[in-house]
Amino acid sequence: MTDFIILKKFNVTVHPSKAPKIIEVLWNPSTFQWIKCNTDGSANSTTSACGGIFRDKDSNFLMCFAQNTGQGTTFHAELCGAMKAIELAHLYKWKYLWLEVDSALVAQAIRNNTLVPWKV
Repeated sequence: MTDFIILKKFNVTVHPSKAPKIIEVLWNPSTFQWIKCNTDGSANSTTSACGGIFRDKDSNFLMCFAQNTGQGTTFHAELCGAMKAIELAHLYKWKYLWLEVDSALVAQAIRNNTLVPWKV
């Protein structure tokens, strides 16, 4: 039942017999000089969107973003979120960006640009 600690704090009712596996996720701050950005994306049959949040080494909020990425897949939305985070870090001259994504495919695409769809 310790998996439901966060949900309970927000008074979310969970029906364990119907819920997928729920795990507690903790945010860890970055190290000295690094700016940490967590991004995510989502899609349905008509649209997709992404967002991200930037924090410093003391977990202080710096900025966030959200944007509609048009009709596309979740991969497209997640990849757009990662690219937007990199673009904003460059714009604000943050030289040390710690980018966290929850998509293994996006992480691979960052390392290997041949995985990036042509339309992106």
